[in-house]
Amino acid sequence: MTTEREVPDLDALVSLETGQIDRRIFSDEDLFDRELELIFGRAWHFLCHESQIPKRGDFFHTPVGRDNVLTVRQRDGSIKALLNTCSHRGNAVCRAEEGNTKAFMCTYHGWTYDLAGNLVGVPDLSTYYKNDLDKSKHGLRQVAQLGNYHGFIFATMDETAPPLEDFLGPAGRLGIDLIAARNVEIVPGVQKFIIDCNWKFAADNVFDFYHAQVTHMSAMNIITGAQSQSLDVGGATDSLGNDLDIPTAGASGLDEIAVIGEYGHAISGPTVEAVSTPLVDQTWRQRPDVEETLGPVGIKIGGHPNIFPNAWISTNSPQLSLRIPLSPSQTEVWWFTFADKDASPEQRTMNLWLTNHGFGPAGLFEQEDGENWAQATQQVKGIRSARIPQLLTMNLGRGKVIREHDLARIEATSNEHAQLWMYRSWVQWMKGLDWNALREATAPPDVL
Repeated sequence: MTTEREVPDLDALVSLETGQIDRRIFSDEDLFDRELELIFGRAWHFLCHESQIPKRGDFFHTPVGRDNVLTVRQRDGSIKALLNTCSHRGNAVCRAEEGNTKAFMCTYHGWTYDLAGNLVGVPDLSTYYKNDLDKSKHGLRQVAQLGNYHGFIFATMDETAPPLEDFLGPAGRLGIDLIAARNVEIVPGVQKFIIDCNWKFAADNVFDFYHAQVTHMSAMNIITGAQSQSLDVGGATDSLGNDLDIPTAGASGLDEIAVIGEYGHAISGPTVEAVSTPLVDQTWRQRPDVEETLGPVGIKIGGHPNIFPNAWISTNSPQLSLRIPLSPSQTEVWWFTFADKDASPEQRTMNLWLTNHGFGPAGLFEQEDGENWAQATQQVKGIRSARIPQLLTMNLGRGKVIREHDLARIEATSNEHAQLWMYRSWVQWMKGLDWNALREATAPPDVL
């Protein structure tokens, strides 16, 4: 007889007081299954941008946890999101990643559905079903709720979830506004690849600007030509005893802003002024409508937002990345790239060059990051290594939360407040709280 394995004490897994995280959260199979049910089965998830499905019949396919969703432009111009599974025997009704169609037909038995998911065709209905099949009851299932925030389309599988804008809250909405405030359109094609890591390693890295001075030393030299710029790190040496010259780009000690919000959303990283570079166009921030949209805090943010659980927004490029969990030790990474239609042709070309050479499967940064995430995931499988807690103690207990302009923010030098907040919110999601209790449990504290 088999018995259900005991779930560890969730509150003991992440400590706001000590900044310690139990490494089991990156390897435990039961916790992973619980994540898929209680986080990915409930949260609002990014599906696509509306510019990816501009015409009637356009569709885009996105995984949400272990479900697969087709986002489809309807004949009347509206949008629906349908589960990609036939009502007959469960086969996928669409195997393409994106495209245009007049209908979806299951390749198993030929059941056919229109763009709205209505069952419109069953082969030999009168012969085999004796006309005793009510097609109106067997259409494709829709997601529980569908939302559109400034062109960014989200869905949730939970009928009881709050509306999208309430779920995003001020922190999540600002995170998307840092792209949407520009006149953006999607660049065709989504970069997709798999890294042997836990999805949370890839998600929390969005906030980490401490690692760039070491991890991205060579990449920054290649991209910016900053070989002559170096940072004094106290006589650090490599394994051969040679002095390390660390590029100034991404250095710790920069002025940073961390914004934390309900449900685990966060934004963190340097101010625009701290990371200003001629390679990245920031003139869009000077437009009056942009300043009004972003507000006095958002206009200064040069770091990255994460829409909990797994939508990382790169504000400078601009790009959006999904970290899609496949198993405790495998994550599929998607990169959506946007272009500012108001940018000059030269700046647009430069932005596309940076996105191709920065993140993605050929990106210098992501190749370096992926090695770190994979190694960290490998080490959590060790019998003794797994007992060593992770430490997120940088500026711990000193992060006074400033509540202004409907946001909760912390101003400091490099810190780990947003990472710790993401994991603390993860604990609350994993408890299966109702939405009111979850919102209360993830309300920003006075000090972090």
